[in-house]
Amino acid sequence: MKKKGWDTASFGPDGTALQRADDAGKQLSSNRNPLGEKMSRYEIENASGPRIAVVGVGGAGCNVVSTFYDNLAPVDTIAINTDKDALHSARADQKLYICKQVLHGEGAQGDATIGRRCADIHKEEIFEALSDYDAVFVIAGLGGGTGTGAMSVVLDAAHSQGVMTFAIAINPFSFEGGRTSVAAEAWNHIKSIYENCIRIDNDKILGLMPDLDMAQAFDKVNRSLMHYILKCTDILCNVLDDAPAGEDGSEAQHAEHCTISALMSA
Repeated sequence: MKKKGWDTASFGPDGTALQRADDAGKQLSSNRNPLGEKMSRYEIENASGPRIAVVGVGGAGCNVVSTFYDNLAPVDTIAINTDKDALHSARADQKLYICKQVLHGEGAQGDATIGRRCADIHKEEIFEALSDYDAVFVIAGLGGGTGTGAMSVVLDAAHSQGVMTFAIAINPFSFEGGRTSVAAEAWNHIKSIYENCIRIDNDKILGLMPDLDMAQAFDKVNRSLMHYILKCTDILCNVLDDAPAGEDGSEAQHAEHCTISALMSA
């Protein structure tokens, strides 16, 4: 079993990983697997069930992942970003700080080409971080640099090793100007390659709650996404637990179909 428990919130010596926050590390300090390694909350609560991770890419994706982490959601959380300070502020079981040598922690500055280049440079680390999971939900806000550019690389890293992969893209608010056209182009690219993908429209969510200020609106979007994805993970776990094992992988295909159906209908 790959180690996913972390002790502190410091950067790793090579700048590619950040460790678990102190408070969570202390909370889990007595929980160890047979190898003596610390276990994440998901490993503790679902030791015999499907292994599921929620991965946030870029600022918006990492904010959603932080919501999962803060609410002790029963999934592993992974945050990936090019912005050192934003990643440091995120809360997750595992953090990947990509492109330290190129961007020096300043982020992709809204350039999706740079975001993709950074993810490509660190594709092996991303591949390894996702290698032990049965299913991965990748979340990114489209229209900026890191999420827009790196999301497809993260999706490919999971999908290429047979992990059930689901893409959830967050559309920018219409008032965010030029980001909307960048987001539209990125979305068209993602959905042309990956079948299991869905786009969340911030404007529609905000339209249901017109009295909220921006901070409240973003928080509501993040919480809505969390409940939405957890509903899907419940379906996925139930189907995988109930389905008889088949050499042809039919139970996994059925679980994938049920989960994407839930994503589309929720």
